[in-house]
Amino acid sequence: MIKIKKGPEPAELVQYRQLPGATYQDMHGARTGKYKADGSPEDVYAVVLDNLIREQGCICAYCMCRIPEKGKNATIEHIQPQSVSPSQALDYRNMLAVCDGNRSSHSNAHKTCDAHRGDSPLSVNPLLADTIVDIKYRSDGTIYSDKAAVQNDLDVTLNLNCKERRLPENRKFALDQLLQEIRKKHPTGSIKQYCQDKLAEYQTESPHSPYVGILIYWLEKHAR
Repeated sequence: MIKIKKGPEPAELVQYRQLPGATYQDMHGARTGKYKADGSPEDVYAVVLDNLIREQGCICAYCMCRIPEKGKNATIEHIQPQSVSPSQALDYRNMLAVCDGNRSSHSNAHKTCDAHRGDSPLSVNPLLADTIVDIKYRSDGTIYSDKAAVQNDLDVTLNLNCKERRLPENRKFALDQLLQEIRKKHPTGSIKQYCQDKLAEYQTESPHSPYVGILIYWLEKHAR
């Protein structure tokens, strides 16, 4: 999980919110006057979701897999659930783009991200750096925290170490690729400057590399 920098909300959402009786559910099918590449009309929901995905560098706000995934739809997540704070249902600053989270699975243990979270409260918020600063990674790809509340968010509420979705394995693969690159380019000597340069690259790239959180975490430790 990395910090997400919010940009301006889409004009289509601003206009839609001003309509009498506008609801989050009715964003689906609410026409914008724009059309997709296939000629079909683009609704407000699609415009907002596309904006969120671009804003996040095309990775899920929670597990950081690439979105949209092949054959699966990304979706809009509310930081403050609609059931808890209905007044924020159309608030762009309360929205994130997240992956499918294996939501069609019959086992909740195989779901992740918002599909597993439901309406449970979270202490972490990708928009607030101070809430995610205690997130760490192990070399086997496990995401964790020494703070109990954050650890509960990661491991229980969001299920970000889900083996069914191979999340630790995917993070480890991303890290191993980085380490192979470093060993190839710097078989001997200090890697500090290279790590500093690579860190800056990952922090500013768009779209982001999938599972970039573990890469940034490792580079920050070795760039000092």
